[in-house]
Amino acid sequence: MWDILRQRRVLALFSACFSMSAAHGALYVFFSIFLSDHGYSKSAVGGLWSLGVLAEIAVFFYMSRLQRVYSLRTILLLSFSAAVLRFLMIGMGVELPVIIVLAQLLHGLTFGSFHAAAITAVNRWFPGRTRSRGQALYSSLTFGAGGLVGGLISGWTWDHLGGALTFALSSFFALVGLVLVTIWIPEKDVVMHRASAAI
Repeated sequence: MWDILRQRRVLALFSACFSMSAAHGALYVFFSIFLSDHGYSKSAVGGLWSLGVLAEIAVFFYMSRLQRVYSLRTILLLSFSAAVLRFLMIGMGVELPVIIVLAQLLHGLTFGSFHAAAITAVNRWFPGRTRSRGQALYSSLTFGAGGLVGGLISGWTWDHLGGALTFALSSFFALVGLVLVTIWIPEKDVVMHRASAAI
């Protein structure tokens, strides 16, 4: 396990996944409040959450096909880029319902394709008996630690900086993940993914 965890690509992936989950902290804690404060009805808020879930399901449904066409690295880069854009759209475009609708549709990328690609990487980079430990680490660092840190930080910034800047900070967290994937997830792993997907 230690030899695997010391690999640059594994450290980069786990750090990027931590950042992605931290980026979603404000969304899960304050999105409904943010919308309500800007005049959205309860039914509209519920509808927007449902739209995000439907987008996520749609991506999961087509994910096996997407992985045959696009490389693992491309999917991760697209997911993190979508997250950077999505949280800026929420923070700056909350007054325009069409912007929020588009932002919620991006949930299919910021969670659906991101999670599927990350799990694919973990399953490949943690072979044999180490796989379950790799998955446990991924879950703990991403949804556990990342979500906790993102929620705590967004709670402080919400009180002191307001909603728009809080979601801008979420965008910054996603940008950190994007940089990590860009620099430290090597192209050779993409080639391996495509080869395995073609079998």
